[in-house]
Amino acid sequence: MKKFLLLISAIGSLGGVFAQKNNVESAAIYLRNLEMEDAKKAIDAAALNEETKSDPKMWYYYTAVYDTIYRNPNFINLDKNVVEKFAVSCKKCIDLDTKKRYSDYCNVAVINSGFASYNKALEYYNVKDYQNALKFFGYVLEVIKYDKENFLSKNNITDKSIILTMADMAIKSDNKPEAKKNLQKLIDLDYNDHKIYALMAEIYYSEEKDTTAALKYIDMGRKKFPTEKDLINQELNIYSAQGKQDVLLNKLNETLELDAENTTLLNFRANVYDKFASTTYKISKHDKDTAITLSKKSKNEKIPANKAKLDKAEKAFSIQADSLNKLSKVYVSKAEMDYNKVIEISPDYLDAHYNLGALTNNKTTEVVEKMNSINSNSQADYDKKFAVYKKVKDSILNVALIHFTKALELAEAMPEDSPEKKSEKKNTQSSTLYSMQQVYANLGDEKKTMEMVKRRKEVDSQ
Repeated sequence: MKKFLLLISAIGSLGGVFAQKNNVESAAIYLRNLEMEDAKKAIDAAALNEETKSDPKMWYYYTAVYDTIYRNPNFINLDKNVVEKFAVSCKKCIDLDTKKRYSDYCNVAVINSGFASYNKALEYYNVKDYQNALKFFGYVLEVIKYDKENFLSKNNITDKSIILTMADMAIKSDNKPEAKKNLQKLIDLDYNDHKIYALMAEIYYSEEKDTTAALKYIDMGRKKFPTEKDLINQELNIYSAQGKQDVLLNKLNETLELDAENTTLLNFRANVYDKFASTTYKISKHDKDTAITLSKKSKNEKIPANKAKLDKAEKAFSIQADSLNKLSKVYVSKAEMDYNKVIEISPDYLDAHYNLGALTNNKTTEVVEKMNSINSNSQADYDKKFAVYKKVKDSILNVALIHFTKALELAEAMPEDSPEKKSEKKNTQSSTLYSMQQVYANLGDEKKTMEMVKRRKEVDSQ
C-alpha cells in the first residue's frame, strides 16, 4: 500500500534568501519562482562544489528543491533519481545542521523521504527488482531514527517489518550474505517469529553445509518457541540425516512431553521406531545367517580347537541375533502405538494409515521365512505346517489392507487445484495402489491384483 507524505510546504518555509555562494543563491531564487529545471541545475552544481558541499544551508535548499520536484507531477520527470536524492539530502540537512537553523523543515522532510523511499521500494519489490528494493528499504531504515513522533510506525512501517522483507528478498534473489545479515538483525531485535530462526538454519544447513551453525539457530529458536513444528522438523531432519538416532529420539520424546497429541511428531516418532525396527531386523538376520554358516563350518571341522572356536562364535551370533530380533519387535510395537495414536487423534491422517499398512505388511517377512524353512518328512505334514503359517500371514496382510484401503480413500480426496498438488495426489495414489497390488498378490487374489494394476496404470497415465 502506498504511504502518503506529511503536508508541509517547502516554498513557504524557506524565508528570505541570505548572501550565499552563487549556485545556492540561484537555486533559492529559482525555487521561489518554481523554475525547477534551473533550480535543480544550480543546486546539483552546489552539491559538487568543494566550498558548498558541506554547507548545511546548501543541503537545506537541496532538500527543498528535490522535495518540490517529487511532490509536483509537473516536475517529477526532471530527475529519475529524485527519490534517492531527496532521501540522501534530508539526512545531510539534519546531520550537518548542528545549530538547528533548518530543523523545523528538515525534520519533517526526512519523514516524507521515508514514505517516498518506502513507496519506491514497493514499486521495485512488486516487479521483483530486489536489488533496488533493498536499497530503498535501506533508506527507510535510516529515516526511522529521526521519526520521533512515530509517523512511520503509525503507518505500519517499522524497522522489524522492513528488515524481514529485506531478508525475504535477499533469500529470493539468492543473496545469502544479505539474508543472513538481516535475519541476524531481527534476532538481535528479538523479533517474535520462529521463521527467522528456521530461515537462518536452512541457509546454514542446506546452502553452506554448516550443521553446527544450523543447530545453534534451531536451538535458539526452540528456546523461544518450544513447540513450533517448523523448528522441530528441521532439527529432527538434521539429526536423522546424521544418523544420530539416539539424540533424535530424545528430542522427540522431550517435545512430545510438552505436546503429547502433536500428530506430526507422533507420526515422525513412529517413523523413527519403524526405521529402528527395520535396521535392527536386518542386522539380526545377518547375524542369524552368520550363525548358520558357522554351524555348518563347525560340523565339517576336524580340528577340535578350531571346532570349539567356531561353536563359540556361532553361539555368540545366535544370541545376538535373537536379542536383536526381540528388540526389533519392540520397536515395531512402539511404532504401531504411535501410528494408532495419530489415527485416534486424527482419523484422516493419510500418512499414518499408509505407514501403518506398510509396517503391518512387513510383519509377514519373518512368517514367510519360516514357511520357506519348513522341514517335513511327508507332504501331508508339510501342508499342515504351511497352512498354519499361511493363516497367520493372510491375517496380517488383511490388516495391512485395511490401512492401505483407507489411505487410498484419503488420497483420492486430496485437492488438485495446483500442478504441485495434482502431482502429489497422483504419486500418492500410485504408490498406495502398488502396495495394495502387492498385498493382493501375496494373498493369492489374482482378480484384485489385476484390478489394482489397471487402476494404477490409469492414474499414472493422467
